[in-house]
Amino acid sequence: MTKKLAFGLIADGNRRWAKSHNQTSLNGHQKGFEVIREVVTQTLYESDFNTLVVYGFSTENWTRSPQEVAGLMKLFDSAESWFDDLQAKEIKFKHAGRKDRLPKSLVKKLEKAEKLTENNQKFTIIICLDYGGQDEINRLVEKHGVNFESHLEVPPLDLILRTGGEQRLSNFCLWQAAYSEFVFE
Repeated sequence: MTKKLAFGLIADGNRRWAKSHNQTSLNGHQKGFEVIREVVTQTLYESDFNTLVVYGFSTENWTRSPQEVAGLMKLFDSAESWFDDLQAKEIKFKHAGRKDRLPKSLVKKLEKAEKLTENNQKFTIIICLDYGGQDEINRLVEKHGVNFESHLEVPPLDLILRTGGEQRLSNFCLWQAAYSEFVFE
């Protein structure tokens, strides 16, 4: 069977997890980051899914404390350590979202990962950084008019999992979620 299913993940609850374990918010985000890496390189890679879309940082997350935002950007910047795993497992990496507000060093690494993995075909991971469903649609309509749908950064999602207990989309892939099944943990 050819894999062709897309899985969306709203990795929520990192700060609540950290608080319940007497750790800092950034430690919670680091733990979530490690879980995502494991999910991509092991669990989903061997499933019927061929694409994982991770909601890493929303357009609304800029309102968090400057320290938390800086810590998250540093954490995303450290993802360069994943490049060898991506290549070894033939995983394509893509970024969805705005690049104009992200640190330049991070944008360079995102572009490097996209270029390095552009020919990989076994699995695709799309990280949504400075991404919002409404923002994506607005940017694409501005650029492409009513034919924006063929330019979406994220494919239609078959399944969306949200961790952390909340039962909402929080501006994640609004167009792509039209026919998704939802699981809230």
